[in-house]
Order: sequence, then structure tokens, then C-alpha cells
Amino acid sequence: MSDNPTRGIRFGSPRRSDLHEADGTGMGAPVPEWVEVSQTLDRWFAFVDITGFTSYTEQHGTRAALDVLARFRSVVRQVTGRRGVRVLKWLGDGVMLVSTEPGPLSAAVCEIAMRFEPDEFDVHAGIAGGSVLLFEGDDYVGPSANHAARLCDAAGPGEVLALDVVGHLPDWVRIEDTVVVVADGIGEMRPAVRVSVSPEARPVAPSAGAA
Repeated sequence: MSDNPTRGIRFGSPRRSDLHEADGTGMGAPVPEWVEVSQTLDRWFAFVDITGFTSYTEQHGTRAALDVLARFRSVVRQVTGRRGVRVLKWLGDGVMLVSTEPGPLSAAVCEIAMRFEPDEFDVHAGIAGGSVLLFEGDDYVGPSANHAARLCDAAGPGEVLALDVVGHLPDWVRIEDTVVVVADGIGEMRPAVRVSVSPEARPVAPSAGAA
């Protein structure tokens, strides 16, 4: 064993040749601990919340509220699993979703919102995306996640507000109008669009007498 306690420790700033760009695939070659690695990735985020969950709990009781929450999470898991969208974290009466592409995420969020239209409660959502830094392997740092959260806060019952999704939406999702959102700490955000499932794309329940 070497008597030198500093063996293997790198001093000073890394050379330019030691700087690496992450390839975004998660399959790049290993790098030494002292190497600065840029983990800039393009990701799309959505926040989906149950509208008025607290008041619903007060009016209908805890048991009914838990049934609502269980149905909400079941629908979210079903829709996101089918569309390849990841549930990043559950947030009590809401959820944070992440995707590498805006199209599947927008499709998932619009379908989730549509699923609850016949129910006694609604959901509302915000979608935004852009470049972020991957932190400790499972968290993201960047304005896009914050923008999605602020859009969700601004959305009314049953509404989905989104930034930069034009040109990425499935053909069964329509743009209803443009909305200007003013958020605390951000100010006036870039115009967002209100999106929803087109009437002709909504599933029709079979009639009671159908064979």
C-alpha cells in the first residue's frame, strides 16, 4: 500500500479535455469523479391536480375523498402506462408527470382530464417543457417544471394549459384559445394555449340495449 495519502486525488480545475457532454441516453462511458459532466436534457413536464379536493373532503367525508383519490391515481397509472409517460411523483391530490416528447404527454393529460368530466369532480393541468439539468438521477432543475406547475395553478376546473405544444399535438386534441398567465415570482408568462379532446374523438358509451 502506498504511503502517499493523496494518491488518486485530483487537484486543481479539470483540463478542457476532461469536460464531457452527457449524450442524453444514459449509456455514455464512465467518467472520473472530478470530471464536470453536463446533464442537460430536453424534458416535458405536466402537473395534474384534482380541483377542489379539500372542499370535496369537507363536504363528503374522508372515505369518499379517498375513493376519489384512488380513482384518480388508477386512471393516471392506466393512461400514462399506455402512452409511455412517466409518473415522476405523487403530490397528495395531484401528480407530476415527465416525458421525453410533448406529444405523448399532451395526449395523456388531455385523456386524463376527459376521463373525469362525468364525475363529481374535475382535474386541471399545466404542461411545459425545455432544457433541464438532471440532479441526483431522479430530479430535474430548470424553469420548465416550474412553468408547468404555475400553468396548473392558473387552470380552471377541467382545463389544460400548455406552453410550446403547437405542432406536437395529436390530431384529436384541439387548441381552444390562447391564455396569458401572470404567475407570482415569474410575472407574465409566454402565451399558453388551452387544449382539450375534440368532440368527435370522445368515446361513445354503448347504449343499455346494445348487444
